[in-house]
Amino acid sequence: MSSPRYTILSLGAGVQSTTLLLMALHGELGVRPDCAIFADTGAEPQRVYAHLRVLENIAKAHRLPLLRVSRGNLRLDILEAVRNRTGRVANPPFFVRGSSSPAASMGILKRKCTREYKIDVIQQAIRREILGLRPRKHVPKGVHIEQWIGISLDEALRIKPSRTPYITNHWPLIELNMTRQDCLKWLRQQGYPKPPKSSCLFCPYHSNEAWRDIYRHDPAGWEQIVEIDHAIRTGLPGLRGQAYLHRSLQPIDELPWDEMCLPEDQIDLFDDECEGMCSV
Repeated sequence: MSSPRYTILSLGAGVQSTTLLLMALHGELGVRPDCAIFADTGAEPQRVYAHLRVLENIAKAHRLPLLRVSRGNLRLDILEAVRNRTGRVANPPFFVRGSSSPAASMGILKRKCTREYKIDVIQQAIRREILGLRPRKHVPKGVHIEQWIGISLDEALRIKPSRTPYITNHWPLIELNMTRQDCLKWLRQQGYPKPPKSSCLFCPYHSNEAWRDIYRHDPAGWEQIVEIDHAIRTGLPGLRGQAYLHRSLQPIDELPWDEMCLPEDQIDLFDDECEGMCSV
């Protein structure tokens, strides 16, 4: 008797993972996943949630389970930690200026949000929803999960093996030699709109272009960004120094977003997100 095997798509609802989901439903990947799982940080832009609802309807029409699971709202958890000045929070990689002097060198906090709000949440959903395991129960011997992750060829440096013994990460877009542009081309050819970029509104990995896009087109989202930026300045538990969302170490609402260039440009830093769970 063969060991139980399941194929799971880690769905970020961005360009690459959307392409993977739709290609599978179109029968272009040979097999299709047993289910797709979206780990919701509660902090995505509204256009991502609108796109996700479209994908949920498409998946439902094709009888593919699409699970939306969450540990909680990362934005509210950060604000609560700042307000109480106690406990801990799985912080994003905020930029930090040392407390010794205004000219102190810049640092960046170790990123904990992806592990706790995405990777762990998906693994818990696999245990609970796919394997039917209660908390603290061991995964039966021989059970294996193949987890599809939407990393494209131009982001190959982000691939990383799973740390969980019964889960093997798999990158179908890499095997198909597909770049992000290839994904967009496939979506256009099939008549699908371009998906929004999936990442938390206040992720410090944003490029200046991404920050400017939110500033110009998402006033409610920009409000949340400014709120977080001000809150983390001196309020993160256990942090000495001042934390910022932007690499310039300036308040994000004081930067000249109406201008085309900034004094210190910030590139997209998502290549450093080597878990491959964000911005896909």
